[in-house]
Parts: sequence; structure tokens; C-alpha cells
Amino acid sequence: MTMKTEILMIGTELLLGQIVDTNASFMGQVLAENGIDLFQKTTVGDNAERIRNALDAALGRSDAVLTSGGLGPTEDDITRECIAELLGRPLEFRQEAYDALAARFKRFGYTMTENNRKQAYAPQGALIVENPNGTAPGLIVEDPRGVIVCMPGVPRELKPMLTERVVPYLRRKFAIEGLIHSRVLRVCGMGESRVDSAIGDLIVSQDNPTLGLLASPDGVRIRITAKAGSVEEANVLIDEVDRKVRERLPGLVLAGEGVALEQAVDALLCSRGWKLALAETCTGGRMAQRFTAIHAASFAGGYVAPRDQWQSGDPVQTALDFAEHTKASFGSECALGVVADAEAERTAAAFVTEEGARHWEFGYFGAGERGQVRMSTLALEQVRRHLAGLDEAAP
Repeated sequence: MTMKTEILMIGTELLLGQIVDTNASFMGQVLAENGIDLFQKTTVGDNAERIRNALDAALGRSDAVLTSGGLGPTEDDITRECIAELLGRPLEFRQEAYDALAARFKRFGYTMTENNRKQAYAPQGALIVENPNGTAPGLIVEDPRGVIVCMPGVPRELKPMLTERVVPYLRRKFAIEGLIHSRVLRVCGMGESRVDSAIGDLIVSQDNPTLGLLASPDGVRIRITAKAGSVEEANVLIDEVDRKVRERLPGLVLAGEGVALEQAVDALLCSRGWKLALAETCTGGRMAQRFTAIHAASFAGGYVAPRDQWQSGDPVQTALDFAEHTKASFGSECALGVVADAEAERTAAAFVTEEGARHWEFGYFGAGERGQVRMSTLALEQVRRHLAGLDEAAP
């Protein structure tokens, strides 16, 4: 029988968008890696009735509910009180928790105020989870309906508590032996729908491993996820699906999430002994940033110019002229120019070498960061395909 887990994120600041909920994504990732199935996430503000209702509903669905937030010393930190009322377990003072809290304040030279005392209270019978990184201890409340695990909302406190204390507890409690392991492949220069048309039947037919797609400005991620007894066993399952994906998308799959497109281009250029100069307008230096960040051995330098400085009325000719000028200026074996015409909604990229020139046209994706990432990715991917002999690959 599968153990069902869900998470309840507590805090009005989350609902108002005043802070980004990084805890939820971290919790989901850690739980998955440890074979703990997460079925639902709920976010609720600092309201006692709504917190109790959310906890009550969660216990009706899941074996374990993990909460984040509401364990501090202030009046709006009410998670422990809500659990006590919901389960009929009055709060009781824990001297050991108070002593640990007092020792922490003394160690840092701070004066503990009276309201900190509430952090030493816990629902009757609850287990105290030590928090060496902050003042709010965690709580584990075991009830006939299920387990409630409460963690602080501060990420630097929650993360070690989850990985070092809560996850081991859950694995022991529910006799979890397996884990969930993922591998991420990336395809650039193709939209999500094109990738889906190539491997959609695999997504539908696979049970373990499973496949999922995630589109982003720098490519489409293909996540292959397997459940197994160990990472090694999971990789055996993943390898077979990985092979099928690459067969459907020959030459178009980058190695993984940790391998950048610019690294692949740099490797191909270095294999030829070529230096690359970059000429950018609409990408705002994004390509140069990417090559600089990986310390690319092939990067000769580049120019970033206002769009109007290089404008001939034809984006393709402009890109060719700018690339030729930059190649000559840096004395490099090749150059890549990317320009855009916002009015015509066209972006052009030109790659010039001693052997000739290639050019490509794309749509216009705007002048913001997202558009710059998208256009630089499309241009670099076309160069990668050209250097790898994949010019006829699917667009």
C-alpha cells in the first residue's frame, strides 16, 4: 500500500505573494528522492479556523501531513495551537525545549523575551524535533488519523530539519525502502508540442519510469523518473527510456540538466581549434555572459550594440554584416551575430567562418530577459546543429 503524504504551507505572506515559496519545491524534491509519494500541496494564511480545516481535510486524505511555518514566538504563529485544538491535545510546557531555547539565546548574547516561552509548548504527547539552526523546534504528532510533522518556515531551518530528522523518521515509521530518482534531458530549438509529438506515446505508455515535459526559455526538459530500491536500479530502468527518447530525437538531446548548451558549442569549436566572436543586439550580451560563465576556451570576445546601430532593413543582412565585422575585429575563425527587427517581428542569426556563412530566422520574443534567453538559445542551438552536421534536424 502506497503511503500518501501532503504538505501544508502556512503563512499569509505566501498567499499575498510577498515571499516566494521555495520550501515547497525543496520539500517535494527531497521527499521524491527518498521514495515518499507527495500527493497534494495546500497553502493557507495565518487564520486559526482555516488552518484547522486544512489540517482536518489533509488527515482525511493522507497518512502524513508536513507543515511549514507558524512555529515562531509572535501572536500570528498559531500552528501548534491549531493542532492542539483539532486533535484535542492540550498544549503542555516542555522544560527541555525551554532550556535548549534559553541556552541558544545565551550563546548568541541575546535576551530572551517572554513571548519566546510559547515555543516551548507542544500538543500533549507530541515529539519535539530539535532545531539547532533556529529558535523554533519542530513537532511530530502521531494520531490515529495520521502523522502531523511541523517544521519552521525559515528555509535555513527547515531544510536541515527535513533531511536530517524528518525524512529518516518517515522512512522508519512507514517502512519505506525504495526511492525515486530522476534524470533530465534537454532539447533546445524545438517547442514543447514538437517534442511531445515525437515522444508523446512514450509519455502515455510508461508506468515506471514515467516521463514528463517542462517548457522553458532555454529549452524543453524531459524528466524521466523511476522508482526503485536504489539509484543504480533506477538508472537501469531510466537508461532504456533514455535510449528510446534519443532514437526519436536523434542528435537533438543534450546530456542533462547540468550540461549547458554553450558547453556543447564550446566543445565542438575547440575540437576544430576555432575561436568564436559574438555580435549581439537584441540578446543584450546574453550569449557572451553564457560563454564567460563556463570559462569557454573558444570564446574570443564580442560586441554588444544598440539595435539601431546595425540596421539595414533586412535582419539577415544585418546579422551577416555585424558578424563579419566582429570576426575581422577579433581575428577569430568564426563569429555569430544575432539581431532583431521588432516591427517585422523577426530575429536573424548569422554564423560566418572561413568556409562560408549560414543564417537562420526566428520570431521576435521581446526585449526582456525571457526573450533574450530564448533568442540566444535558438541561435546557439542552430550553431551546435551546424557544427555537429545536423542542419537538417527538425526545427
